[in-house]
Amino acid sequence: MKNIMEMDPIETLELLNILVNDQIFAARERLIVLLNEPPSAENRRALETEFREFYCGYESLAFFLETYEEDPLEGLPPHTSLSKKLKRQREYILANRKTTLDERISRRAGAYMHSDPMPEKKISELPTDEYRKLLRMLVSLELFSLQERFLALLERNVPLAELDVAFREFFVAYELLELALEAYHYDPDEGLEMRPEFLKELDQRIADYEDGKAKLIPADEVFKKLGID
Repeated sequence: MKNIMEMDPIETLELLNILVNDQIFAARERLIVLLNEPPSAENRRALETEFREFYCGYESLAFFLETYEEDPLEGLPPHTSLSKKLKRQREYILANRKTTLDERISRRAGAYMHSDPMPEKKISELPTDEYRKLLRMLVSLELFSLQERFLALLERNVPLAELDVAFREFFVAYELLELALEAYHYDPDEGLEMRPEFLKELDQRIADYEDGKAKLIPADEVFKKLGID
């Protein structure tokens, strides 16, 4: 992913709007409502459903942000409170992160590399008290307060340079979310069955492709349109 200051301004705004409107933010609000309800078997099932949406939103964010290779501190005045905060956070992330980028990408694809054994803690198997504690921690992360501020900046049509600074802060907050999940195994597809109508649609799409009625869009074209290298 390019430095957003090097992207076409229209592409930049499209990308930023995609990020701040990701499904993780709506799922987080629903999780908060459920976490304020008393524990019960029904509440646990509802939490698991919403956490699946939350996690899929995290994967969606990762699709865009995992290719961002810029140093978020590069070019920022070093003595500002924001720079000092981001420096502390980045040092914490780099000191505590146990996985490489390739290992994290592999995890999100549903597999583990030989160098990255599956964590012993499985989110789906956590006792309810521990499960709710984890969710409360996740929904309280800084990423979510930053999203609200980021939305306000986009609505005000502030200069791109100001959005660039906000994006750097957003990116580091995303990395903190990623780090918080690193010690756990979670498969959002576990226990799910494909709906018959989805399978029927999938079969039809495959048939259309084989008959020449549809074509695949190369990944590099998709990435280019989204400003991702």
